Amino acid sequence: MKVRRLAPADIEAIEAAQYYKAIDPKLSDRLIKEFEASIQRIVRFPQGWKPIDNDLRQCVIKGFPYVVIYAVRGEEIIVVAFANTHRQPGYWRDRLTNI
Repeated sequence: MKVRRLAPADIEAIEAAQYYKAIDPKLSDRLIKEFEASIQRIVRFPQGWKPIDNDLRQCVIKGFPYVVIYAVRGEEIIVVAFANTHRQPGYWRDRLTNI
């Protein structure tokens, strides 16, 4: 399956990594590793995570308060958000017009 990440999701991942790097560079490295591992799990099992709305699903990032919000469209996985679970739910919904 092909993975397409929306630009705002990439920005969220970068900002989260920068936040954790300021605390401890090892945390930042671990977050990036877990984010990429989550994407690979989604590729292997695209329907394996909790549906949250119609064709959207969320995959929890191990060890961090983040989830990957994604949609499966045919043979493509679209990463909509790298969402902090402490942030307002659904803030990323306006991005759905881009998929």
